[in-house]
Amino acid sequence: MSIEHITAKIISDATEYAEKITAEAKEEASSITADAQKKADEIKAHMAERAHDESLTLRHRRTAVAELEARKIRLDAKQKAVAQAISAAIDHVAAMEPKAYVEFLAKKIVQIGVTDGQVILNAKDKEAVGKQLVEEANKLLSGGKLTLSEQTINAKGGFVLKSGSIEVNSSLETMINALKEDITPEIVEALFPKHEDRYEKV
Repeated sequence: MSIEHITAKIISDATEYAEKITAEAKEEASSITADAQKKADEIKAHMAERAHDESLTLRHRRTAVAELEARKIRLDAKQKAVAQAISAAIDHVAAMEPKAYVEFLAKKIVQIGVTDGQVILNAKDKEAVGKQLVEEANKLLSGGKLTLSEQTINAKGGFVLKSGSIEVNSSLETMINALKEDITPEIVEALFPKHEDRYEKV
């Protein structure tokens, strides 16, 4: 065999081998590409699902935050409404017709059960009904020895009864605020009758 034939054979074998290797490489490359595409699609689907889940989670979180904020706003509104209602009740009692106001306070004094002491009023009530109140209370106490104090209290109305070391605060604010826990549900019911959460604690 001449050198030419040997060269030709080597070239032929090399070409055949190269073509076989190329075909196998293409097949392997195609398989790798398909696998890669499959994995890419899986990752894409997973990311899309994750993004969807994260989107739902974020939406739920935002909804929960919004509902909590709305609840806080409603609760704040109720608290303010209750406070205003109580303040209005205090103002209403303080603005009672003098005779009715004196009778109201005198009965409160009698309920305390102290017959000898000083009745302390705010400056306005002291001037307007002080004497009448003490007279009415002493009469109801059947010989009470209450007197009108020269001191005054900082309150919208009501009184402080002082007898020795005993001091009973019966200002209108104290009397009505003592009823707050009992009357708050009624106030909320009256002010928010259409709210399904009207019974939430205020």
